[in-house]
Amino acid sequence: QMPEFLRELADMKDIGMTLQSAIHRIANTKLGLLSSELQITSEEIRRGVSISNALVRMEERIGLVSVKRAISLVVKASEITDHLRETLMVAISDFEHYLKMKRERFNSAFTYVAVVYLSFGVYLYTALELNTRFVASFTAFNVSLDIAGNVADMFHIAIVLGASSGIMAGQLSANSILSGFKHTIVFLIATVVVFIVFIGGGGV
Repeated sequence: QMPEFLRELADMKDIGMTLQSAIHRIANTKLGLLSSELQITSEEIRRGVSISNALVRMEERIGLVSVKRAISLVVKASEITDHLRETLMVAISDFEHYLKMKRERFNSAFTYVAVVYLSFGVYLYTALELNTRFVASFTAFNVSLDIAGNVADMFHIAIVLGASSGIMAGQLSANSILSGFKHTIVFLIATVVVFIVFIGGGGV
């Protein structure tokens, strides 16, 4: 919504409106979640807060680095000149480039994360089949197998694999190891469900 806001701001400046008047006008249009923030900013300007401070407060409330870059550029330019079109066009171009890069990164990261989930799922499925149907197939030959040790070993491997796979998924999706903990939790829950509920690992 930010590029649309900046574009409307540039159009209104072109027809001679002041920055304050443009913000008041745009605040009453439909820009999704951004409209509520603009309405707060517009009200602050009416109460006497300077436009620079009002915009800075808005970027702080939103809390996104991309928004901070765009708004900071507009604020600094407005303090120097009243002719903001070129500055607004630069801000729009920068923001749209950021959104494009973010979409491309998300698409590529989604593929890698899907591969990580699929790989871990294959391991759990293999463990399930190996320790249930495969072992059960030997009963027709009157062969009894003690699978407790095998289940315990595969369970421990699944824990290590789940933890490392979660960290890898976090690094690929958000370029942050810390964000991988949510993936790790998913993998560990899946491990417990498969080994405790479906396999019934008494030796785990």
